[in-house]
Amino acid sequence: MTIWAGVDIGNATTEVVLCGDSVGLDVLASARTPTRGGKGSLGAVQRAAQLARRLADARGLVVERAAFAPTPPVHSTVGRVQLQTPRTGRLTIATRSAATTAGDAAGVGVPVPVEQLAHADSDRPMVACATAEWGYLEVAALVNAAVDDGRNVVAVLTANDEAVLVSNRLRTGLPVIDDIDVQPLLSATLIAVEVRQGFAPLQRLTDPFWLADVFGLRDDERGDARIVADQLFDSACAVISLGRSTPVPADDSPRRVLEPAVLSAAQTDQAYVVQLADIAAQANSRRGSVEVDSLVMATMGGVEEPPADADALSSALGVPVTRIDSEAAAARIGALTTPGVTSDVVVVDVGGGTVDVVSYGSRVVLPGAGQLLTAATAAALDVSKSAAEYAKRAEALSAVTVQLVEDEHGRRQFLDKPIDGRCTGWLLTSAPSGLLPFTSRLSGAEWRSWRLAAKRLVIGGNVMRGIHQVAPGAAGVLLVGGGASDDELVRAVSEQLGHQVTVGRGNVRGELGHRFAVAYGLVVLAA
Repeated sequence: MTIWAGVDIGNATTEVVLCGDSVGLDVLASARTPTRGGKGSLGAVQRAAQLARRLADARGLVVERAAFAPTPPVHSTVGRVQLQTPRTGRLTIATRSAATTAGDAAGVGVPVPVEQLAHADSDRPMVACATAEWGYLEVAALVNAAVDDGRNVVAVLTANDEAVLVSNRLRTGLPVIDDIDVQPLLSATLIAVEVRQGFAPLQRLTDPFWLADVFGLRDDERGDARIVADQLFDSACAVISLGRSTPVPADDSPRRVLEPAVLSAAQTDQAYVVQLADIAAQANSRRGSVEVDSLVMATMGGVEEPPADADALSSALGVPVTRIDSEAAAARIGALTTPGVTSDVVVVDVGGGTVDVVSYGSRVVLPGAGQLLTAATAAALDVSKSAAEYAKRAEALSAVTVQLVEDEHGRRQFLDKPIDGRCTGWLLTSAPSGLLPFTSRLSGAEWRSWRLAAKRLVIGGNVMRGIHQVAPGAAGVLLVGGGASDDELVRAVSEQLGHQVTVGRGNVRGELGHRFAVAYGLVVLAA
């Protein structure tokens, strides 16, 4: 019996499978390790040889032959482009959330420093603005004195986190919002403030006709009111200011605007673009809960240097190595050993950088896979890529207390070890170091909805692109590669392709799972 080693060096991981060809082709062992030095490098080949030797030694075997498909790495670069937010003319949203609020009303007036209320024009409605130097006792006393003196105070804004303390000392019920930088608001012509309590959303500031009326907007500014109102849906408090002039300010920020035609042209075999706004819309996310003014893009390019050849692996292993010219053919052959599949199934290899779609006689490699999903998650939640990498993978837990958590199905459990009290109210994901808090902006249900929508658009959309190119009439899709380990990803691809297409996960030889399709297929072709 000859002991064969099938060696698959990928962009992220390297897989090795040992087979014996005495009767048929029996699987004797398998293992994988992170690719070091980059796919196609001599270092990656040497590490693969080390893995094969360790695997054989652990089982008392001696590798006699090997099969290898030297392929250059596919460099998939993922980047974020921050889009220019829609211009709203003289209208500016000063805030759409606050640490605490008080009152339940809306008011429009001119901004007046709290210390100047007693000297302000009593005929005009005014919004009292208190900078950080004014404590809640002083603010409440000055507002009460102004109201008693006949001033029409319609709202209170304070820089300190003291809205409830101020409100409890007012003799008149007014909307109060804290934790806001009031200094820029003092130069505004008018300010509109609204606070709603309980579960009620904003009513006035989300009405563009009301905004146009109270701010006295011109006909050509009504579109600005519509944009502002749309951005405030799902908010429970907000402050809008009206500027004194209409010139459009110069935009010196690095944000860019990509027209729809440009975005469409970017969707090629060498690039893939996903807009965060599309994910949020499909998930029906609350306004302001996730970032939407960016897009993420994956681009692909090859390398000029040839990859380390079969001779390099032969030298590292000390055995003859059969070179296989088509890694795609090996992936398909290995994947088709999955029990229950038919020969007309399309094999889809989902990796970190690319999606590889293989049908009978046709193949396409598209950028945009796991790394693009990580980038989208990091940008939408405004978290690090390392936190996004763990958060994107599976369901999260909500920290109810330091020791009580709730999963996305509403089931609660007590932790053996309490978490940091500062993480209460945050979503937690599993990481090597334990539970990792990654955001407090979303509930568990909202995060689940966004996560599934992201997988549908990022991975599912890319898989659909590939299938339309190589097998538009496909009735079955078989997922292999590292991405196939994600149960939600399998669901996402299935939902994108529709009920007419059967989607499943590979299980090479009915025992190796979904990661070893190429490695086993190489041995089949060689032996």
